[in-house]
Amino acid sequence: MKEFMNTRNICLASSSPRRQQILEEIGLDFAVCHPVRFKEKLCGLDPEALVCHNALGKAKEVDEKYKNSIIIGCDTIVTYNNEILGKPLTPDNAHDMLKKLSGNCHSVFSGLAVIDTQRNKELIGHDKTEVKFRDLSEEEINNYVASGEPIDKAGAYGIQECGGAFVESINGSFSNVVGLPKELLTRFLEELEI
Repeated sequence: MKEFMNTRNICLASSSPRRQQILEEIGLDFAVCHPVRFKEKLCGLDPEALVCHNALGKAKEVDEKYKNSIIIGCDTIVTYNNEILGKPLTPDNAHDMLKKLSGNCHSVFSGLAVIDTQRNKELIGHDKTEVKFRDLSEEEINNYVASGEPIDKAGAYGIQECGGAFVESINGSFSNVVGLPKELLTRFLEELEI
């Protein structure tokens, strides 16, 4: 990660350490644009449209401030039985989400928006990953919720952290479940010749 200079830069419109780690893994030199105060839409659209709307909104909020830059915005949600499970607001909320996911399959959607402010070009898309949880005991759920890990994560778990122990199988992109589909990002950056 670097400080922003007045040259062509890559900017992540997110303070998520997980998204920053994914950008570092693919070798990008980037800066973090913050704070992003975009109010995420939580309902009213299909999951695919919802995550794309939120990702673009986050990227657009900062694109005026960072000219001659590539802005990356992202949004992730979990869906189960047509219900959107965002970030839990309370420990009880996290417990309820994990109880629903226990022993079941759910979908993780991440929207990605990449804006080239120099060329006034926007690339927007999404990725979807299917995740199956094993059966979780009440004690496992309670201990995990008590750890505090689920609170800032869509669907109340972090696959790259302790929550990964709950996963029985995954069909699709692992990084998408973490919070940023790096395969889609790589494709967008190649299209922009970055």
